[in-house]
Amino acid sequence: MNRIKICGITNIDDALLCCDFEIDFIGLNFYSKSKRFIDLKKAELLINKLDSRISKVGVFVNEDVAIINNYVKSLGLDYVQLHGEEPPEAIDKIQCKVIKAFSGKQVNLFEYVSQFNTEYWLFDSSDTEQRGGTGEVFDWDTISDIFPKEKLILSGGLNESNIQEAMQRTKINFVDVCSGVESSPGNKDVKKLESVVRLVKHG
Repeated sequence: MNRIKICGITNIDDALLCCDFEIDFIGLNFYSKSKRFIDLKKAELLINKLDSRISKVGVFVNEDVAIINNYVKSLGLDYVQLHGEEPPEAIDKIQCKVIKAFSGKQVNLFEYVSQFNTEYWLFDSSDTEQRGGTGEVFDWDTISDIFPKEKLILSGGLNESNIQEAMQRTKINFVDVCSGVESSPGNKDVKKLESVVRLVKHG
């Protein structure tokens, strides 16, 4: 079954759209340098409007584990997504399930990724400032068949024009979309969102 995560949710209207379109996961970005940053208080108000079936993901970049766990407890996060240079040993200290993001540029990629004992490995295009949500398409050819596809989430420049091809070429059925369903950073476009959901869920 194909699944979809919509990242960079910053407002209640977009959160409710995700409920209407039966999105599986939503991402809340707690990295202060992100164009889609959301503070703790606003995130709490937003989460209170969500359907309980939607998994809530907090996105962090090189954050202190104690601070991450405070967010997990305060917001009832289902997952933490680590989008920086966090070491493998940080995973066990986080008090919920973890998604680790990778740029795909590491040498011996499978060996490197395999060090991280997380629920999912997410592949995303990235730069040192934005850490995702750049709109740049991830290099799909870096994902070899050696990777267990059930552990993978594909992100990076996905939109209505390329998402089906991306899923077919990588054989990954879990996708993460951010800028590809936006009218501007942090504001989702209902038509783009509807189109992407239709393509992912119904082919």
